[in-house]
Amino acid sequence: MSLRKSMVLVVVCLLLPVFSASDRLSHSHTYSPNRVEAQSTCTPPLFQGYPSSCSTLNLRWINRDAVSLIDHYDILRAGTKVGTAPGNAISYSDPVGCSFGATYTIRQVMKSGATCQTVTTGNPPHTKPCDMCTGGGQLLNLVSSASFNSPVSPNSIVTLFANPGQQLTSVTAGANSLSLPTNLSGTQVLVNGSPANLFYVSPGQINFLMPAVNVGAVSLVITGSNGERTEGSAVTAPNPGIFTVNSNGSGVAAAVITNDGRNYQRIYDGNRNAVPIRVSEGGQPTYLVLFGTGIRNQGEVQVKIGGQTCPVIWSGAHPQWAGLDQLNIQLPDSLRGVGTVQIVLSTGGFIANFAQINIGN
Repeated sequence: MSLRKSMVLVVVCLLLPVFSASDRLSHSHTYSPNRVEAQSTCTPPLFQGYPSSCSTLNLRWINRDAVSLIDHYDILRAGTKVGTAPGNAISYSDPVGCSFGATYTIRQVMKSGATCQTVTTGNPPHTKPCDMCTGGGQLLNLVSSASFNSPVSPNSIVTLFANPGQQLTSVTAGANSLSLPTNLSGTQVLVNGSPANLFYVSPGQINFLMPAVNVGAVSLVITGSNGERTEGSAVTAPNPGIFTVNSNGSGVAAAVITNDGRNYQRIYDGNRNAVPIRVSEGGQPTYLVLFGTGIRNQGEVQVKIGGQTCPVIWSGAHPQWAGLDQLNIQLPDSLRGVGTVQIVLSTGGFIANFAQINIGN
C-alpha cells in the first residue's frame, strides 16, 4: 500500500523560505532490532576523514557499540599513536601538514579490555588534504547550509561567509521564486567561471546552489552590487547534511512526522525545542520526514535513531526545491519511550551531522 501526500515545512534553515513538497511512502517494510553486543565484544566504528584546511584533517566516526561500554579511542597515524579520544567522542582533529599521505587507524577500546579498529587509506576526499588543496589560493569560508561544515557537496545548498573585515555585497535580498536567479540585486557568484543559482545575498553571507562540479578544488569569484569583488577557492567532496531548526547543523532536526500522509506535525515547538512524538498513532506507524542536502547520488542511505536501524522508505531530490533532499523514515515500535536521541545518517560511507529527535511513549 502506498500513500501520496503533500506537506509544508515551516523552517528548514535560517535563510531558506517556506516551501511546499510532495513525497512517497510505502508500508511494505519490516524492522528487526539490532542484536545487542556483549560487553566482551567490540564492533569497529564507521570512520571517515575530511580536510578542514589544506593541512588539517577532521576525523569523524560513528560508534556501533553502546557508548557506556566504550572506554576510549586511540588515534593512530601511519601506525603511530598520535592521540586519544574519550568513549563518547565522535571526532578528532589532526594538523598533519601538507606532506601528509599516510593512513589513519581508529582503535576502539572497550571497558572490558576488548579492542577493535578500522583503517582508512590516504585517498581523497577522505584523508589526503593536499590532493584537495586549492593550489595556494585563498581558501574561502564555504560550508554546507545544513551541517555548517566543509567540504561542500556538488549540487548542494551552500553558504559562503565573509571573512572578518570583508563585505561580499552591499545589499540584502532573497530569491522570491522557485526559479533561482544567477544575479540577485546586482550580486553574482561564479563557480569555475559559470554563474551559480542564488538563494540569498547579504554583506556577510551568500547562500547559493553549488553546481554539479567534479570533486576537488573549485574557483569562486563573487561580484557585489556595489562593485565588491571577492576571489578564492573552496573544496568540494561528498558531505551529506541534515537541516536543523537552529540553522547551525546541530540540535533538533528541522523535520515533520505523519501517520496518514495528509496531516503533519513538527517535531519541535515554537522555542525550537524537541517535543515528544509517538512511534504510532491510531494503529498507523509514524513516518519521520527529514530534509537535507548533499545526500542524493552518494549511494545507499542508512539511518539510525537511538542506535537502531530504521527503514528508509524513500530518499531523493526534492521535486521542487533546488539542492534540497528529502527522506521518509519509518519509526519502529522498539523506539517507544527512548527520549531525546541522535539521528545518524550515512550514505555511501559518508556521515552527516548528528541531529536530534525526542521520542516519547
